[in-house]
Amino acid sequence: MIITIAHTKGGVGKSLISFHLAVALKAAVIDLDFQQTIIINNEMRKNNGSKGIGVLQTRSLEDLVKLRDHNLKNRDTKEEKTFIIDVGGFDSDVNRVAIAIADIIIVPANDKTNDIIGLHQFQKIIKEIDEATGTKLKPKLLINNVSPTTKDFISLDTFVEKNQNFSIMKSVLRTRADYYKTLETGTGITELKESKAKKEFKKLIKEIKKEAKNG
Repeated sequence: MIITIAHTKGGVGKSLISFHLAVALKAAVIDLDFQQTIIINNEMRKNNGSKGIGVLQTRSLEDLVKLRDHNLKNRDTKEEKTFIIDVGGFDSDVNRVAIAIADIIIVPANDKTNDIIGLHQFQKIIKEIDEATGTKLKPKLLINNVSPTTKDFISLDTFVEKNQNFSIMKSVLRTRADYYKTLETGTGITELKESKAKKEFKKLIKEIKKEAKNG
């Protein structure tokens, strides 16, 4: 399974989500973000005595395609691997390939005006990838970093109504202090004792696994 965390807008939480997913799923991360946030978090993790996650740095289109081909060849066997691709907040051929080869495309989203504008720009890229590859990608919006009290996301609902190839995931990751605390030690959110952040993230993992099973 290839899970690509993508958005052309920076600061939406792609690297944070990628890191915590990698820890929880024991998956390797392909870090395409020039800020190298995951690499830094992983070093902090190892410095604090925890086993590091596998981090691959590749800028090669061919290497990304090899990951996809490997999983296609070994689908439903023990050789199939879980890869998480952290796409940088910019448009490039490599990032587009990372989106095109994904089994699941997760787009961290917020209901702020700038984020909605960014989603419209990202939708244009998705359309161009569809036209170039002859596919119909179905990105999934993951509502992320929103107030614990907010229940309605009208702007995101309106976006999906107008762009029906997108859908909104049931899981919601709300603003929690634990996300920032864990960054200091490179701890995965699912490695904490019971917390609201952990509970919400485990729901996300369950939803991803269900989506992968349904194919």
